Amino acid sequence: MTKLSWLITVCAGVLATGCTAPDFDLPRASEAEPRTTSTWSSYGGKGGRKFAALDAITRDNVSELELAWTYKTGDVETVFQATPVLIDGRLLFCTQHNKVVALDPLTGGELWTLDPEIASDLRPANEFNCRAVTPWSPVPNKPDACPSRVFMATNDARLLAFSFVDGRRCPGFGENGEVNLAEGVGPIYWSGEYQITSPPAVAGELVIVGSAISDGNRLEAPSGVVRAFNARSGALVWAFDLAPPDFDYENGPVSRDGYALGTPNVWAPMSVDAERDLVFLPTGNPSPDYYRSGPIDMAHYGSAVVALKASTGEVVWHFNTVIRDFWDFDVPSQPVLAEFEINGERVAAVVQATKMGHIFVLDRETGEPLIDVAYREVPRHGPLADELSPVQPFPPAAFQVSRTYETGGSLLGLCDATDEVSVAGPVFTPITEQWTIGLPSNMGATNWGGVSVDERRGLIVVNTNSVPFRTKIFARADAKDLLDVLTDADRSADERRAARQQLSDRFDLPPGVELAPQYGVDYLMARHVYLDDTLGIPCVGTPLAEIMVIDVNQQEQVWRRPHGTLREVTFVPLEWGAPGMGGSLVTQTGLVFIGAAAEKRVRAYDVDTGAELWQHVIPFPANATPMTYTVSTEAGDVPFVVVAAGGDARGGIGGEGDYLVAFTLPREL
Repeated sequence: MTKLSWLITVCAGVLATGCTAPDFDLPRASEAEPRTTSTWSSYGGKGGRKFAALDAITRDNVSELELAWTYKTGDVETVFQATPVLIDGRLLFCTQHNKVVALDPLTGGELWTLDPEIASDLRPANEFNCRAVTPWSPVPNKPDACPSRVFMATNDARLLAFSFVDGRRCPGFGENGEVNLAEGVGPIYWSGEYQITSPPAVAGELVIVGSAISDGNRLEAPSGVVRAFNARSGALVWAFDLAPPDFDYENGPVSRDGYALGTPNVWAPMSVDAERDLVFLPTGNPSPDYYRSGPIDMAHYGSAVVALKASTGEVVWHFNTVIRDFWDFDVPSQPVLAEFEINGERVAAVVQATKMGHIFVLDRETGEPLIDVAYREVPRHGPLADELSPVQPFPPAAFQVSRTYETGGSLLGLCDATDEVSVAGPVFTPITEQWTIGLPSNMGATNWGGVSVDERRGLIVVNTNSVPFRTKIFARADAKDLLDVLTDADRSADERRAARQQLSDRFDLPPGVELAPQYGVDYLMARHVYLDDTLGIPCVGTPLAEIMVIDVNQQEQVWRRPHGTLREVTFVPLEWGAPGMGGSLVTQTGLVFIGAAAEKRVRAYDVDTGAELWQHVIPFPANATPMTYTVSTEAGDVPFVVVAAGGDARGGIGGEGDYLVAFTLPREL
């Protein structure tokens, strides 16, 4: 088929298809009160498994799910990735600007709101974002002016404590109910370089917080320190800065409070095993991402799962998912705590999804792999040859879920010419001064949505993206003349614009490329998502996104299928998969609920077969993770599935929205 005939087919499809979407701008409910409900007391549910032990919605009736209520926050931004929590009959979630909303879980009516008043001139490096809040119920019989509270960490680096009864700040916690998290982490060059986007963890009487730090900016970036605060007073209890065990604090770069600079950070959600007094950290890579050299190696705890003793912050074990990461393969999602039957023995595990699409299953107490890991030789060449590890860890084939890039495989051959002047190779192909195509890429085969786990069935549900990037590094010395102009505040806008164009011409930088200065090292980094110039579709060919199930005990992929369609681009539901962010929800009745696609749809699949059992239009793509609960009424328990539908304007698909959408089964009122 020629390009022209393909486009004609698409256009014909536009005329031949069409549907009327439901009205999502429903009147706001006037009835609002706390209810008697099931619970969903943390971002990922118990153990981060995103599993619901509820039985009201089944394979037989899921097709009857219908719109129950919607809530518009009025807070519109680039992304909306929130997952609500449900505690004491109140449904709580946070918006992109850290506004907290408490709703009646039955009607969607508003109970209260809290606005921490994020500065309007904040420029967050990782978008305005808030994935969840964290409820905490203290030990009984200890008097407290704010006995049941919620914690939220903010884009402007504050830790807030407030009552989930009415949203009032908790007196006695820090100053006016908040702690300044920017204090002591080192110089922050601009407002937003250091932020928090994921929910804190709670362990006993402690609240534990990580951070999100600007990628690729400088060698001595703010410390990635993880800190635990007293959940009542806000007093610092312990800090772990992720510096290597042999780090020289006397002579190495440290902050005013003594935390090592440029260390890995923990931007994704953490998990807590209260029984074992363990907190599990998914770590990022050191700064800057794509080039480091010299005597100080901050990668010891980088791109790893690190288990700490939750009460003290002492390291118990760590497992590097990447050894010396130079690909921005930071661990992007919450470690999942589950028990599996492996080789006839019931074992406590940590399941960690990664950007490489490698799913690791580790012993929760020791960090040793429960599913074999092989350390294989990988390429080493280019400017980073001496810094790269000669081997990297690989799980068995069933636990490798990413596609690999094959040149010449783009739709209609639209990327063939660029393929010919680029390097393409397997995962861990070194980034050099030549454009290198990465798949999996820094976007990740999996990202912050992670996986959901049905430990009773021994199943891991994984949704993946296949979005390649092209990346290169180039020597700072070769660009010094132009960088001097770009960083000189006295130069005119025209001069800086001309220098930027010359930089693009000299180093073959296409329009829209992301340029990371990586101050303090010898190389800059450039990268861009690899799309064709005609249709704007990823160059990898289809499927562009998939969903699958892995059987842990059998060590096999049970099923795998494209997830989502390109109807938002082509206007016809071509089942090629639609990339997106977010995670899945699995239920004990064998259902998988998921949005996580650049498409205005939410779906339910059969966990055993992969059959699609239900889909529903939503106002914007659901780049978030669904949750579920039941509400007790006089007529019986009423089930709900709730998801944030806000799109993701970064990809140019779906726009920016502010909806929380709830679905339920038909019932008599």
